[in-house]
Formats: sequence, C-alpha cells, structure tokens
Amino acid sequence: MSDTNPLTQEATKNADDDIVSTETSAVNTNTQRTNYHWRHALISFGLLWLVALVLYWETAASIVAIWIRSETYAHGFLIVPISVYLVWQRRTQLRQMVPVPNLMALPVLAVSLLLWLAAWVAEVQLIQQLIFVSFIPILVVLLFGSAVARAMMFPLGYLIFAVPFGEFLVAPLQDQTAWFAVQALILSGIPVYWEGLYLTIPGGSFVVAEGCSGIRYLIASIALSSIYAYMTYRSYWKRTGFILLGIIVPIVANGIRAFSIVMIAYLSDMRIATGVDHILYGWVFFGIVMLLLFWFGSFWREEPMDDSSVLKKPQAGTVVPSSNNYQMIIASTFAIIFLASGTYASSLLSASSAVTGQEVRLELPKSSGVWTGPTASDDAWQPSYIGADKTVYQQYQNQAETVYFYVAYYGNQDNGKELVGSLNRVYDQEQWRRVQDNSVSVIMPSGKNVAVAETDIRSADKRRIVWHWYNINGAVTASRVMAKMLESWERLRNHKVDAMLVVVARDYTIDPQEARNDLRNFLENVGADIVVVNENVGTEEVSIVAPDQQ
Repeated sequence: MSDTNPLTQEATKNADDDIVSTETSAVNTNTQRTNYHWRHALISFGLLWLVALVLYWETAASIVAIWIRSETYAHGFLIVPISVYLVWQRRTQLRQMVPVPNLMALPVLAVSLLLWLAAWVAEVQLIQQLIFVSFIPILVVLLFGSAVARAMMFPLGYLIFAVPFGEFLVAPLQDQTAWFAVQALILSGIPVYWEGLYLTIPGGSFVVAEGCSGIRYLIASIALSSIYAYMTYRSYWKRTGFILLGIIVPIVANGIRAFSIVMIAYLSDMRIATGVDHILYGWVFFGIVMLLLFWFGSFWREEPMDDSSVLKKPQAGTVVPSSNNYQMIIASTFAIIFLASGTYASSLLSASSAVTGQEVRLELPKSSGVWTGPTASDDAWQPSYIGADKTVYQQYQNQAETVYFYVAYYGNQDNGKELVGSLNRVYDQEQWRRVQDNSVSVIMPSGKNVAVAETDIRSADKRRIVWHWYNINGAVTASRVMAKMLESWERLRNHKVDAMLVVVARDYTIDPQEARNDLRNFLENVGADIVVVNENVGTEEVSIVAPDQQ
C-alpha cells in the first residue's frame, strides 16, 4: 500500500505542467524574437543592397552589359538565381539561427570601398566588379553575423561567377590548344607545319582563333563543377579534387576537340568540320565531356547532411537576445555612409581631372638618316583602340621598305574609352590573326633600352611584325598592368594624364627577323618622340612625351 499523499501527487503534476508550459512559452517567445530579428535583418539588407545598386549602378550595369554582349559570360544571368536557390535549400538550418549584426565587418567594408576607389582611379573594371559583388557577403556578415554567413558560405562564394573574368587566359589557352593539336597530329602520322596559331596539313590550313581557345568551356565547366561538388560531396577534399578536375578536363578536352576537327577535315578532304558545323560539334562534345565528368564523380557521392539531425531547436535555457535593434541601426547607418563616401570621392576626383573641350594635335618624329617621312598611310591596317581622343596613322620609307607608325592619344579617359581595355587590339580581328606574342628590347636615339611588346599577325595576303608600348605622362611600359598603375599614380599626383599607345609595324615575307631589324634601325635613328600640342592655347603649350627621355 502506497504512502503517497494524493494531494502531493496532484501538486507535483500541476508543478510539472507549469514547467512544461513555462518552457513552451519560452521557446515560443524565442521563436518570435528570432523571426522578428530575421525580418529586421532582411529588410535592412534589402535596403542596403538597393542603396549599393543605386550608388554603384555603373559598375552593376557594366557587368550586365558584358553578360548581354558576350556569349562566354551569358551564364551570369543564372548565377544570382542559383545562389538564392542554394540559400533557400538551407532555410531549415538558417531558421534555427539568430541574426546578430557583426560590426567588425564595417572596417572590411571600408577597405573594400578604398580598393574600389583605387580600381576606379586606375579604370580597372574587373576589380571594380569583383568588389561590387563582394558587397553582398560583406553586408551579410554585417547584418546577419558570422554564423549565418558561414552557413551560406558556398552560395555567397558562388556569386563570383557573376563577374565576367578570364579574358586574360584566352591567349595562353590558344597556344596550349595549338600545341596539343600539333602533338596529336604528329603522333597520328599526319604531316603538319606549325607556325604560332597556324596549322597546315596536306589539303588545308587551320588557325586556332580566340573562339577556339576553349575559354567558354573552361568557365562553364568550373561553374558547373563547383555546384556539382557542393551538392554531391561533404568532404572538402573531394569538393576541391572535383573542381580541379573541372579545370583540367575541359583544357585537355578542348585540345582533343581541336585535333578531332583537323582530323575529320583531313579524312573528309576538307568537306566536314571546316565551317559553322565545327562550332556545333564543339558544344556537343563539351556536353558529352561534362556528362562523363559528372558520371565519374558520382562514384564517390556522399549522402547530404541532414540539418535536423545536428541542429538543436531553441530550448527554455537558450536566451535569444531580446533586442539588437541598436546594433542593426548602427551597422546600417555606417554602411550607408561608407557606400556613399566611395561614390562621392570618385565624383570629386572625376571633377578635378575632367578636361572639357580640349583639342590636341599629335606630331610624329621627323625623318632622319635613310628614313623619310612621315607621310599619310594608305594601308588598311590600323589598331582598334576604342574612344581615343586623337589618333594618327602615318608611314616612313627607307627605299622599298615601309614602317607604319600609329599613335592613339587618351587625354580624358572614362568607362568605355580607356587606353588599357579588354576590347582594344593592335589589329582588326576580322582581317588579321595573331600568330604569337613576344617581348623585345630596343634602343632609342638617346641610347636608352625600352621594352616593347611584339605581336606577329597575319592576314590573307600579308605578314606583319607589330611593336607597341604605352606612354603615361612620359613613363613607358609594355605591360598592361603597369600602365594601369602608372595611370592611377599620375591621376592621384597630377590629376591630368596624357596617355598614349605607340605602335610601329613592318611587313615581312618569310623571315620575321628582317622586319625586326628594320624596326630596330628605325627606332635607333628616328626614335618615337610624340609632340602633343594643345590647340586651345596655341603652340606655346607643347608637351613632349617620348620613351627615350626617361
């Protein structure tokens, strides 16, 4: 017979019920506070991102313009929706977390804006675009906190594929593709004559054009491999390994594709794979390669982690911050101030360096020694440099030999009219093809050595050696990166930047060395002094910018 008092049992039961009710009430309160914080953080993030879009709309528009203009980067339209979907997939985990503003992200935002401003001064559009996209993860850390940002690490990192980058890989990929195709042809026993990007076999000739570099396949493969690795594996080693395969496989596959096209054309007596059909074949081949890559990767597939098994729901003892409104307000206010400061500083620099209504005249060096000129050139070749304020194209004669001299002057650069731009070329791609690039050192009349960039180009009936360099307020370089750095320094130091592309060129028949010898002789005797005359103030204001005056 039990000695327990019924009144005591009833009291204990009521006390247990009160505890359960209290715990349930606490959990509900915490859930309500968590939902409130999420709404507040999402609204703040939306407003800040809208502010960033308005203030940096030129950078955002430049990204979208490239998506529209270039098939290579058309995938950019899908990147943001994919990232949003990946975040939505993790909503179960994110609901269990509490957004807590991390004010330590403010210095990071400030540094990123300084870098954006430096890239704006240097007119390096790619860096501006990368930093603009980086605003998203920085704002996520600022408003939602580090824990939430870590939970969304891959979707946030995947946004980098929205930035159009990789054009600098086109030339080395062309060279690699040509090399691979030639080696494969040699192993196949097919005689081939190889000159730079040109391959000649019995029956016809081929050129590895920019569209054959495989850059489209490479970028698409990296983007697809990254998302496949993220969704298929949990191990970071497996993810990294598969992404590396996604880089290596398309490069090798593009070489095989180029070899196959030449082989098919050879076996069909140049009837197949010599026109548009080889482009279609390329995409079909790439699709098959990617399917095989994914099939291969599926052998090491790992089951996705169940968030519900590792996440704990808020308990009564878990205290959800009752209010972080002040932190959210502080974070949002300073973020707006920082974002506005970046564009305000750029507008001040733009106003101080703007030159309106300036008319200039360019005077090329006078004839010297055996070289006569300059005279107007009737040659159809000209470099393609967009937005130059002034261009001059003339030629010099040494008996039967001709040296072509071209100058593109930029006195007031802006987006779309830059001395160093991704669309600028020292040849027209419709009429000429690049054979190879080199760097050479030449001596000017003063005895100073100047490094110049060499491009060997070919048209249907001509072969030409082209030397070029950049001249930034008298400082000379053949490096695109150094030219950008010099422009930035001069713009910060002097505000006014006189920037020029200087090009000399000479045709050759068989041996390119004969063209190089004549160009060296020309520069040693005539030089490359460019006189920039400001027509607005008369000939008294003359700026001489020459590589041999360093």
